[in-house]
Amino acid sequence: MDPNEERRFMKAHKAHYDNLHFVRDSMQGIQERCVCGKRLLHERAPAEVYDYLPGKRFFTCKEYKDDVMHYRQPWVCAVEEELQIMKTRLEKCEEHKSLVVKLEVENHELKAEVEKLIARVSELEYAA
Repeated sequence: MDPNEERRFMKAHKAHYDNLHFVRDSMQGIQERCVCGKRLLHERAPAEVYDYLPGKRFFTCKEYKDDVMHYRQPWVCAVEEELQIMKTRLEKCEEHKSLVVKLEVENHELKAEVEKLIARVSELEYAA
């Protein structure tokens, strides 16, 4: 095989696997658009499919093909992941809120100390 052709072949495979990795990592929570840029549809599985509950809901890419490059994510999984993401964000917000309260208390204490120091300096200036 020609070295240039082999290099092109390897680059194409690497790009393909990078895209697969990107698709897999991006399938968290409720997505607005597929990786290909198409919008996602809310669909239900037909009643005659018996390998899972009839009427199971999915977020599916408009251009979905079973090639692993487009989304078809079960609705339940997406909602669970979205709730987990929101829970993590809420915990971080609560941590920030507690830090803000601590900083406000510390700021109030420092302001009181500065006022005391200003009063002391004015007393020393008046005495001198």
